[in-house]
Amino acid sequence: MERSAVGRLVTAMGGALFPPLCPGCRAETAEPQSLCQSCWSDTEFIAGAVCDTCGRPVTGLPATEPGFRCDECLRNPPEWDRARGVLVYGGTGRRIVLALKHGDRLDVVPMLGQWAARTGEGLIADADLVVPIPLHWTRRLRRRFNQSAELARAALVAARRPEIYAPEVLRRVRRTASQDGRSRSERAENVADALAVAPGAEPLIRGKRILLVDDVMTTGATLSAAATVLRAAGAKSIDALVIALVRAPRDDYLRAEQRKEHPSEESEA
Repeated sequence: MERSAVGRLVTAMGGALFPPLCPGCRAETAEPQSLCQSCWSDTEFIAGAVCDTCGRPVTGLPATEPGFRCDECLRNPPEWDRARGVLVYGGTGRRIVLALKHGDRLDVVPMLGQWAARTGEGLIADADLVVPIPLHWTRRLRRRFNQSAELARAALVAARRPEIYAPEVLRRVRRTASQDGRSRSERAENVADALAVAPGAEPLIRGKRILLVDDVMTTGATLSAAATVLRAAGAKSIDALVIALVRAPRDDYLRAEQRKEHPSEESEA
């Protein structure tokens, strides 16, 4: 029997013995790394017109206008240039992100990486380096992996650009407290000076187009802190790609968060 035929037979037997499960609810699915119908309908993917700066959906525009900025980004411009998000933070998307971040569910990474590669196709194509938001070493030791690094690596594999993966560029030099219950300014203060360019990395950064990768963006405080130090090191441009975006106006979300209706999910939370 030819090797390819053997491989198909083994795959078929494995599928019969261990059918693929939905990453969202663990129900059986027809294909591996795919959501069941119920979880799919409960996931709000970001499509159509978005703010070019923060990546959040914009109503009233038939398509994204180059350079269009939402009111929030005009009032509080972030430190990066462009951002895109795969899905709105809520429903099944929220459960999957939390399962990865706090439940050791590394099995969802290939699926999320494929989604990120599609959503961030243009950003990845433009990037010279892709840099995940780092964890402090103490938190990484406890968690055993950095979810942002795993997502960045998977997205680049899916996009066939693994050579631009650069996890060594940024370091988290100060362990930060949870962002839970903090206002916008308090979040920014909490991550101030927490990130730094790694020793000897400035020549790698100078003149380069950097793409930051993180799991969730709420106010963007962590991404802005990372963009600030990269800009100071000479980066030509800085974009951001995240799995989930909080859709509501950020101040509204923070007020709800302070009422404990939502947990904070920004990096290091």
